[in-house]
Amino acid sequence: MFQGMAQHRAGMRLRDMAESKQLLWELTSYEPTVMQCFGIVESVCLSHGVHCKIDSTPVTEEFNRFLQQRWAPFLRDCIRCFFTYGFVPWTVSKDSSGEEIPEVLPSGIFDWWIEPTAKDPKSYVQETNPGLLSYRVRLTSPMSIKDSDVHIYKFRSPTMQVSCNSFLSATVPSPMCHVLTDYKHLRQAQLRRSYADSWNTTAKLICSFKPPYKVQEDPSSSLMDFADESYFDPSMNLMLPGIAPLQATNMWTRDAQIRKQFTGVSVHEPDIFTLPKDHDVSAQPMLTPCEDIDFLMAKFQRDVCAIVGVPEEMVLTRTKARMADTVHRTLAAGKIFSSNMKQICDHLKQVAADAYRQIYSKQNAEFCFAPMPRLEVEKIDDLKVLYEIGAITPDVSIQLTELLMGDEIVMGRKRMQLEQEERVASSKRRAGGKTDEDGNTALDSGGLRHLKTKLQGSPKGAKGEKEKKAPPENS
Repeated sequence: MFQGMAQHRAGMRLRDMAESKQLLWELTSYEPTVMQCFGIVESVCLSHGVHCKIDSTPVTEEFNRFLQQRWAPFLRDCIRCFFTYGFVPWTVSKDSSGEEIPEVLPSGIFDWWIEPTAKDPKSYVQETNPGLLSYRVRLTSPMSIKDSDVHIYKFRSPTMQVSCNSFLSATVPSPMCHVLTDYKHLRQAQLRRSYADSWNTTAKLICSFKPPYKVQEDPSSSLMDFADESYFDPSMNLMLPGIAPLQATNMWTRDAQIRKQFTGVSVHEPDIFTLPKDHDVSAQPMLTPCEDIDFLMAKFQRDVCAIVGVPEEMVLTRTKARMADTVHRTLAAGKIFSSNMKQICDHLKQVAADAYRQIYSKQNAEFCFAPMPRLEVEKIDDLKVLYEIGAITPDVSIQLTELLMGDEIVMGRKRMQLEQEERVASSKRRAGGKTDEDGNTALDSGGLRHLKTKLQGSPKGAKGEKEKKAPPENS
């Protein structure tokens, strides 16, 4: 008995794993939230393109264009494989010009699992630096390559039979294994709501039977309204209950009377449904789904953002509660996001170096990927946040303020400087016109007026000062 139960449970686990594999491919290939997270990571890590140095010397412009055209798609696929499988299965292929390029195996053409690393030196190992456990890939579609031609770069350390023995639902080993069940429940809830909406918006005629007296042993005798009950006399059918002919009913007469009431009175052509005797039209029951789809969607999106390492503010729609977040939370999210992107760039450097070594049989290549997030400023508070995290220096903030406010801030600064100098000069005059501690001589009133005219930069103002000084000289 226990053996049969174990076999049944093993069969259920195999079906769950087969289903989870299809859900994983669908999730990482077409789901909008996952696509948006992948796009953010790609735009940050590959914003400056692919840069390579050979023996600490930058490559030629021609080879750099070749990297941008042929190697950039490979690196974008590597980012997707990081979070789909936890490793990158890739091989070497040739383009139309005959150049060898790295290429990631597309989804749907292979199976993968985790096994202890083989100690036999004759057995081939697909992983670059295997540990106690290693990933294994087996091609399931007829291809021009063999299993031994597949190389594996490890992004996350493998675990042995953890996701496949889950109590809730057995899944294939993947960084996304936790959200596969949530994604399945979310899609099923959306389908049930669609079915309920289709039922509620489709016209239906539902009848209920309410006899005014107790139903006899033969219920067919009261189901129809007959014009003459003699048609239903059992003696006419050899003492057997029979069915009256259609012309015995008065349904045609009633329909004709109803249609006659609408003839020539209205342009409406009614659809008449003749109900049996003692039948009423009942209200259609409305279906109300009980799942909270908004909660399931929000939880799924938060989990996906946490797995990929993207702040949820960059993916989810901002609400009033999120817009009022403190600077410390934004600062922490920005630092964590920058750290996550730097780690992904480090893995891209390593997988690109492995591909270069496999293709050109050289280890003198050094790749460079600089994560550069895009800064979006929507309001003044965003500038404050950028200043808090150190993205804007004080000098740059002053320049931005001058750019936004125009010449008013410049004149204000000059006016404040002038007032400060006037206060210093007046205090020195009261003290006897001596120099200050820094060796600066106090200015008189004429010098202050001249400095003010010079700061304002107005010829008209300067002319006015000369005209005011002219009368004392003539006198």
